[in-house]
Amino acid sequence: MDKPVCEPRASLRPRARLHESLESVRDLWLAFETQGACNAHQRYGWMALVAERLLPLERAEVLIVVVGDEATGEPILLLPLARRRKAGLVEIVPLSAGVCDYTAPILARPVVYTPEEAFRIWQAIRSVLPRADRIRLDSIPHEIRPGLPNPLALLDSVEPSALSVSGVALARPEETLLERTFRPSFVKQIRKTGRRLERMGEVAFMEAKTMAEVEEMMEALLRLRLDRFRKLGRFDILASQPYSDFYLEAARQGLAGGAARVLGLKLDGDWLSLLLVLHDSTVAHGILIAIDEERANNTAPGLFAITQAVLHACREGVTYFDFSVGAQGYKQSMGTEGRPLYRLEETHSLRGRGMALADRGLEELRARLKRQDALYARLRTARGRLRRLTHRLKRGVGSSGDEA
Repeated sequence: MDKPVCEPRASLRPRARLHESLESVRDLWLAFETQGACNAHQRYGWMALVAERLLPLERAEVLIVVVGDEATGEPILLLPLARRRKAGLVEIVPLSAGVCDYTAPILARPVVYTPEEAFRIWQAIRSVLPRADRIRLDSIPHEIRPGLPNPLALLDSVEPSALSVSGVALARPEETLLERTFRPSFVKQIRKTGRRLERMGEVAFMEAKTMAEVEEMMEALLRLRLDRFRKLGRFDILASQPYSDFYLEAARQGLAGGAARVLGLKLDGDWLSLLLVLHDSTVAHGILIAIDEERANNTAPGLFAITQAVLHACREGVTYFDFSVGAQGYKQSMGTEGRPLYRLEETHSLRGRGMALADRGLEELRARLKRQDALYARLRTARGRLRRLTHRLKRGVGSSGDEA
């Protein structure tokens, strides 16, 4: 991948154009992916699947903004958004439907923009967006990929969100990668786990390379993940059929050059842990993991599978492994450094301001509850039960049904 371009430019005069379908910008989008810079969460294939399978569930429509330089006539970026209706309000949000960890534009070239240029680009985008009560862009990373700033994160109006993200740079040789990357205590634990698993049976780590392997591994991933969440008393979005179908189709498309890859750890032929990873050139993003904790009790198969995925990515030429959103304990034990995500919010009506204030209050309450671990755990369990019940009622199953 080309290095970021830092070059003097004449005064940038951005001009934007709004598109209401992905197909109308397909060729341009794919050219940007090849010649410019794109996060895996904004790859065309992934976005097209989101728009087809999930946006209708949110009563949302696609809004794609293409920005060009009026001085040269050349396109410089495109930004995938959506317009949705929620509680009687109209919102403009990222094209995500809850399955994209990051919000970023797709750049025509890996150019480093200045804050002033980013502001003018955003003003051009705003000028073509339809009326809405609220614009809310969350999960904005500081960089589109390592070393290339995200223009959205340069805006004065963005602020840190309650979310954080972490990852690690990868460099060969892989034989010493773990020691060079993670905390010594974590590496010691993983080596011990590996020896324990080998004493239990034959250990194998693999990537799905055929359609039959994709089907088998995704079926196991969905089953193990839903089993675990049920035992924890928590709701998982994969309990919703449209979402489980979405991830299965994404994994299938991965065999034909799509972003998704399915990885799995086996013990004597049985799946211990499976992961779904998104690839974008030299960056890998871990997005889903499932664990069979009973099959190899007290061996931390999930952590072992994650390190095997990191080693696998290094062998494939990946130079950065992203552990995605969240401050889970295992990330801290690894020694990864968290970085904040940002959000941009604009309100354009009294109702929009009211929703923004309500959301902010809920976020602050959630943050305070998280500092009280026992109470937060009980409330999360209750919330999971409520979400499962709501999901069953929506399907017309009733309270005795099974969400899986």
